[in-house]
Amino acid sequence: MAATLPRGLPCLTIRFSSMNKFFTLVLFVLLSSCLSYAFTGPSSGCVGLTYDFHDSLTTGGVWSSSNPAVATIRPGSSGSHATVYAVSAGTTTITYTLGASVTTSTFTVYLSLPAIAGVDTLCIGASGSVSNLVSGGIWSSSSTYVATVSSSAGMVTAVHGGTTVINYTLSGYCTAHHSIYVPSSTIDSGLTGAIHVCVGSSTTLSTTAMGGIWVSSNIAVATVNATGVVTGISAGADSIKYVVLSGAGGCGTSRSFYKNITVTTSTSSGTISGPSSVAVGASISLSGSVSGGTWSSSNPSIATVSATGGVTGLAAGTATISYGVSGCSGLAYATHPVTVSAFNGISGHVNFPGGYCHADVKVWLITYNASTMNLAAVDSVLIPCTGATSVYYQFLGALTDSYRIKAAVIDTFAVSSTGFIPTYHTSSFYWYAADVLYHISGAPDINQDINMAYGTVTSGAGFVAGNVTTGANKGTTTSVPVSGMMMYIFNSSTLQLIRSVPTDATGHYYFNNLPLGQTYYVFPDSLNYLTTPYTGLALTTAAPSVSNAAFVQHTLSHTITPAPVAIVDIAPDPNVFVFPNPTNGKVNITWTMPSSEEATIVVADITGREVFHSNIKMTAGAGVHQIDLSSLTSGLYTISVRSAPVNYNNKIQVQH
Repeated sequence: MAATLPRGLPCLTIRFSSMNKFFTLVLFVLLSSCLSYAFTGPSSGCVGLTYDFHDSLTTGGVWSSSNPAVATIRPGSSGSHATVYAVSAGTTTITYTLGASVTTSTFTVYLSLPAIAGVDTLCIGASGSVSNLVSGGIWSSSSTYVATVSSSAGMVTAVHGGTTVINYTLSGYCTAHHSIYVPSSTIDSGLTGAIHVCVGSSTTLSTTAMGGIWVSSNIAVATVNATGVVTGISAGADSIKYVVLSGAGGCGTSRSFYKNITVTTSTSSGTISGPSSVAVGASISLSGSVSGGTWSSSNPSIATVSATGGVTGLAAGTATISYGVSGCSGLAYATHPVTVSAFNGISGHVNFPGGYCHADVKVWLITYNASTMNLAAVDSVLIPCTGATSVYYQFLGALTDSYRIKAAVIDTFAVSSTGFIPTYHTSSFYWYAADVLYHISGAPDINQDINMAYGTVTSGAGFVAGNVTTGANKGTTTSVPVSGMMMYIFNSSTLQLIRSVPTDATGHYYFNNLPLGQTYYVFPDSLNYLTTPYTGLALTTAAPSVSNAAFVQHTLSHTITPAPVAIVDIAPDPNVFVFPNPTNGKVNITWTMPSSEEATIVVADITGREVFHSNIKMTAGAGVHQIDLSSLTSGLYTISVRSAPVNYNNKIQVQH
């Protein structure tokens, strides 16, 4: 005979033989109930995001991660579904265990993606492929004018001459970049370098084209060598060409790049090009046709000019901008008059202290209605910026009103945990603390700068996490997670912003790699809400983590406040009374008891960490006992007094 155990347990078959007087016990796994079933889920992800894993064939199992430092299983993951949170770069194994059935899947977490492989030069009309070791991402081109790319297959097609950046993005966060050069197929003037050279002197021309040769049209005036060095022979004009022959560089069309050169015995200052007017507080860019010159302004109180030709208007009037060039016969000047007009609006710079912007910068002009507690963007401007330490913005014709101004870098790194984060004028990441500008229509408000807040990379064993919810928030299921709220963590002594992260779909946030021996506070920011930070989060070797720094979003009062998990909102025991509250340290506990009882007194901070513990004897009848909390820092605590008949819980404020 044979007996089979239930599914998910070791399976037994027992056979008996009456003739040989023995029996054999065979242990085996039934195919129908003990085999592993594959579950679905991604093979890779990005730091800071959550991912779903699901087993559609079995229920009641347990999920686990072999390396929680890389990815953790969120609380509540059971049955056939798990939510996995990507913590840091690395590889872990996600396991689903149901009795004797064990199913695993490798899950890789990326902070940044591997380099893109594939073509880096394409001729116009040609196609080539690019690829990445990580699958599941989306392809895009920074300039579809130069080249397009299929979003899923990575097939690039060249359209026009130039350079584009091919981006590969996973989960909307991790991104890799790859440059592709498309040579032009027409004659153009794509050579760079000086157009004037003295007799007996040299200058160097350059080009991004490849595979060509340098040619001088008039070697009696100037010669050029194989590296583009042009030498003046006699006064006159010459055309220096860079010729790419048919088939060179992989493209089948002959191309010529040229620049007209003047060889002289005198100094040429060239000409100045650019706008001739600018408003107060605004800036324009001028350029000289001859390189190597020096810029100056005839009236710096009206307009100033930078070393690169950037002119900024300071007051209404006219200034002459000069460009001085040293040459064959000494110093010569080109001039350009600039009229500065009165400015009607708001302007300033978005500065990136200690760094630079790596994508477009967006600036918003925001009004605030105190009666409705609502913010509204009434205007915005998008400013191209790559590699600059500062960009200029302006809002013309702004109406009379009180404004807040906000800036942010607009790219796929916007939710990055470190780097420049959205910031208000002048340097606040929180809207309620931002400087408010009262602007009068027709008047100029200039130099309204925004100094972008910058997160810093830290390392350490410290950990702070929590949740943000809205609703009843009294331990019931009616509390609703708040997702997408920006959370910030600061060092309380240096006030240095460490990083920012958004809450996930479950309302959870997470900060790791924090140095120990420091005290931190966490600060949420949500549009139109007044928020209170969670303070006093001291991380030590003995207590390196705080996992329940929670917040409650109150939709009626438009506030967000800390929600200490250790504080229980229940009525105190009527037989016990604690006073004074608030206290400067000495606390009296009185009681009325029918019989003597042994009791325990516990005081905890708002994170639930025990800071005081004492056992006392509560005598029959009326009694009193005093405890000393003067060693505690000022703040909110909980106090509990418990014995067999007593269950006293209350909040207590320590004030020094």
